[in-house]
Order: sequence, then structure tokens, then C-alpha cells
Amino acid sequence: MISISIRRKHISVACLYLAYIVVACLFVLPMLYMFVSSVKTDAQIVEDMSTFRAFIPSGHISAENYSAIIGKVNFFKFFKNSVVVAILNVSLVTILNAMMGYALGLLSFKGKKFMISFIIALAIIPTESVIINRFMVALHLHMLNSYAGLALPTVGYPMFIFLYYNHFKGMPRELLEAAIVDGETYNGIFWKIMLPLSKPVISTVAIMGFIRSWGDLLWPTLVTRDETYRTLPLALRALSTDVYIFWGQIFAFASLMTLPVLIIFILFQKQFIQSLAMTGIKG
Repeated sequence: MISISIRRKHISVACLYLAYIVVACLFVLPMLYMFVSSVKTDAQIVEDMSTFRAFIPSGHISAENYSAIIGKVNFFKFFKNSVVVAILNVSLVTILNAMMGYALGLLSFKGKKFMISFIIALAIIPTESVIINRFMVALHLHMLNSYAGLALPTVGYPMFIFLYYNHFKGMPRELLEAAIVDGETYNGIFWKIMLPLSKPVISTVAIMGFIRSWGDLLWPTLVTRDETYRTLPLALRALSTDVYIFWGQIFAFASLMTLPVLIIFILFQKQFIQSLAMTGIKG
């Protein structure tokens, strides 16, 4: 009887790990396909597309696709634009949304419950439904075709505010009360006490904000007028024409776009996972 119970337990564990492997493959295999295809010719990509060879470096392997996008699309110019926009956006996203979350999570003021409900409601509204209004504001502020126009209008994000709100709401109020007794201002409490204790959630918001800014296509399409300030997602469109689609170059371009996101996530994955366990994402 005991052996049967142990056997069933082992089977259930094996099935669970098998499910984990299947889910992991759903995320890993498309990325593997992208990196492998980036070193193949267009003809080789089409030939291998319906076979297992699509996931292994077979046939003629070279770095010609990478050389082509660096010379043809001027990759590093658009890379610089994306980096500048991402740094500006992430810097403001992590601080300004933290200020809002700090006020909602720890301070008491009239209309607080309404503001929390309003922010939650905003989180479910699609960006596309308000993007024209955002564009009109940027237009009247003369922010089109500039780094400021690309980064500033997307700084406020309800989901990030909600993450900070849940984080600060869980902080011991004794810290706030002790600091007030010591004569510290609310502004000083935020910068000297609360923000240094918020590294996990700051890392989470920074990673999510970077991914959001790095891969954004719709907003840069609206606010840029020439190649001076265009970002990587816009440059990727140049590799697809009505006559021919340069599959190898597209995969090479996408691979170079993906690497910074992977590196950042690998470096900060510990803080990211820790924050998911501490904040309101878990419900």
C-alpha cells in the first residue's frame, strides 16, 4: 500500500515537471528559432521552416545577416535612440510612480480611496483608446520628434503605481510614525527610508518599464517624423518591403534587440522574483 502511494507521488511529480518542461519550451523554442535563423540564409530558413532543423544551426552558417543590418539599416544609430529613450523613461517611471504609490500606500488624505479605485480602473483601459488624446497633448506641447516626446508621455502607468501602492501599504507604519516623531518630513521619509527599502519592487518596475519602452512601436510611429529619433522597432520595419522580406536580416535584427532585455533580466532576476512574492501581483 505504501509502495503504491509512493509510486503515485512519483508519477504526479513527474507529470508536474513534464508540464513545466512543456511550458518552458513554449517560451524558449521561439527564441531559439530566432537566434538560429539569424545566422542562416533566407533560402535555408524557408527550407528548414517545417522541420526540426529550424531549431538547429544547419546548412550555410554565417554572420552576413548581422553585417547587412549594421550597414543597411544603420543599427547602432537606432540602438542609441532606443537606449536614450529607455534610460529617460525608466528613470522617471521608477521615481514618479513610486511617489504616487508612496502617497497612496502610507499617507492619509481625502479622496484616497477614490484615487485608488480610479487607478485600478485606468489599468484595464487599453492604451490604444487614449493614445490619440496623448498625441494631441504632445503636439500642443511641441514634443513631437524628440526624445522628450518619446519618453515623457508614457511615464505614468497605472500598473506600476498599483505595484508601488501594494508594496508601501505592506511597510510597517511604525517606520513612518518613528520618522515623523524624529522630525522628518514626508519627503525626507520617502527618499531616506522608504525608497532604499524598496529595491525589489524598483527592480521589477525598472525591468517592466524597460521592456515596455524598448519594444514600443505604436507611440514612436506617431511622434517621430524622420530617422533622427526613430527607435529600433521602427527600423525593423525597413527590412520588410512589398517586393521582398529579408527573413535572415529580420531575425538578426530581432536577436540584437532581444539581447539587452535578456541581459537585464538575468542580472536582476533575483530582485524581480522577490518582488513578485512581496507585491500585490499575487493577489
